[in-house]
Amino acid sequence: MATVNVTLSLSSTDLFAKQTVSFTETDSLSPAGDSQVIGKLYLTGNGTEDSIHVKEIEGDGDKAYLYMKNLSSTSGEYVEVSRRAGGAAVATDSTADDWFAVLGPGEFLFIPLANCESIDLEPAAGNPTVEYILMEKAAG
Repeated sequence: MATVNVTLSLSSTDLFAKQTVSFTETDSLSPAGDSQVIGKLYLTGNGTEDSIHVKEIEGDGDKAYLYMKNLSSTSGEYVEVSRRAGGAAVATDSTADDWFAVLGPGEFLFIPLANCESIDLEPAAGNPTVEYILMEKAAG
């Protein structure tokens, strides 16, 4: 079974006036579901949604881990990230503000996902590139 080691560290000495922040979280994940996807998506431009299609992730205990990074270094090329649940129309524009994250140039995310059949991306400007890894966890 595959193992993915994840470490997140946050620290600051000046975020809060009277308290420093310093912690590290580490976990070992065992993705073993039907979908293990890695790639880059070259976004086609403002007003157009591009999608990462996956085998539907649904039900209790069926989830995936998503890593995504906006590779752009150009100011203003942020990317809205939304998920499409089962039954939603393909290539539906996210004008209803249904996105759950906005990645600025160089920013990344790593989150667990559930109830999803695709990840939809729409850039604010330009044609940024997004790299991603989706790892479905074994149901259970």
